[in-house]
Amino acid sequence: MLECNKNCLFFNQDQNDGFEKWIVQLLGPVLLGEKPAEIVSFPKKDNLELRRIKDIFSKCNKVSYKEFVAFNGCKKILFYNSKLLDSTLLDLRNLVFLKKLGYGEEYSLDNYLGHLINKMEEDSIPHEIGVFLGYPLKDVIGFMGHPSLKLTKINGWNVYGDSRLSDEKYIKFNNAKQQIRRMLEKSSPEMIVQSA
Repeated sequence: MLECNKNCLFFNQDQNDGFEKWIVQLLGPVLLGEKPAEIVSFPKKDNLELRRIKDIFSKCNKVSYKEFVAFNGCKKILFYNSKLLDSTLLDLRNLVFLKKLGYGEEYSLDNYLGHLINKMEEDSIPHEIGVFLGYPLKDVIGFMGHPSLKLTKINGWNVYGDSRLSDEKYIKFNNAKQQIRRMLEKSSPEMIVQSA
């Protein structure tokens, strides 16, 4: 990976097929229904790769996406599994938490996604994105600085308090990526995305 001057990460664009495989493997947990969402950054000049990825995912029934330009000028795509993200956000603890952060009293997936993206376009990546990405709420709250939650370890994300739930999630996310990696040995990225 390389880092662009606007603090966004992207894959080396000289490896076209490798780029598509990398994206599909990264999104494996979303494709396989283990993770509600994932966010990917693209450099401003990488329009060809961006179009290719959007073309591949436009044929996917399970994963939707929203493209936007973040506050720092990086193009980003939020890929999400609508069904899983909806159930994640409707979890009562997550819903109460998000409402306290200014998300609408009347829940709708589109409105909550719109509110999140608006924050990322105008200001910064808000801490609550962790809820959308499927991280345990305790880890999101701990990352925000809640004094009763101490950093336990870093395992894909910052884990606070009892690590068992976080470890279970991490294992599921990682297993999905490994499953997609094995599938990529036999099928093209397009075929995997279309069959999801």
